Amino acid sequence: MTPCLYECEVMHRRLKPKQKRFDYRIFMLSVDLDDLPQVPFLGLNRFNLFALNDRDHIDLGHPGGIRANLFAWMEQQKIACPADARVRLVTLPRVLGYAFKPVSFYYLTSQDGDPLFAIAEVRNTYHEMKLYLVDGAQSNGWQRTVTKEFYVSPFSDVRDSFNFKLGHPGETLAVKIDNLDADGITLVSAVNGASKPLTARRLLWFGIKYPLLSLKVILMIHWQALKLWTRKVPHFTKSANRDAQTDVLRPHSSLTQNDD
Repeated sequence: MTPCLYECEVMHRRLKPKQKRFDYRIFMLSVDLDDLPQVPFLGLNRFNLFALNDRDHIDLGHPGGIRANLFAWMEQQKIACPADARVRLVTLPRVLGYAFKPVSFYYLTSQDGDPLFAIAEVRNTYHEMKLYLVDGAQSNGWQRTVTKEFYVSPFSDVRDSFNFKLGHPGETLAVKIDNLDADGITLVSAVNGASKPLTARRLLWFGIKYPLLSLKVILMIHWQALKLWTRKVPHFTKSANRDAQTDVLRPHSSLTQNDD
């Protein structure tokens, strides 16, 4: 549970209806929610060059921060987890107060360090959030296919599925998320990173190397979406299939407004 940074290569490859691939580099924070690091240039619920803020993550209104709300969510979902389990959060940081986190990961272990399961926390550009349990244990991590029931991209149906493959985070980080429709994989996404020490010097260097990191991510998402739109790739509106968008946290008005 030593805090660290993962310097990562991100890859998105669309397979159909038209092929498209783009790659970019980011870095992610990896911290123990029970032992948050006190490092210059990293704010905890306060402004700094980079920051980790409770309101960017699961929030069901419980006091006690991210961990307490994550455990409250697991209780709602009837997910059995030891009360003393350790939780590692791997996420993009806030940058100069701005946050956009397409996906964050919680890795849960016993007090003895035995891996239990992982949870993916997915956010969309409407600031909605949905959590997915990934508990299919494998020798090198976890794998699980789940129905999305969440609007992530206008070019993927909310009735599609996610296939998560998450490796145990250590010296490296390995994440693969496939989007599947009824006929197979439509989009492959992967994050692969190497661990770096979480130090003030490294954070300052990454502030220079990855300027405006979160803003870069959301701009790239919209730029790639524009390219797909100009290629006339079929798309889905947010308000379509509202009944299929379930267990959404912080629901957008498109889900809550009355049609009358």
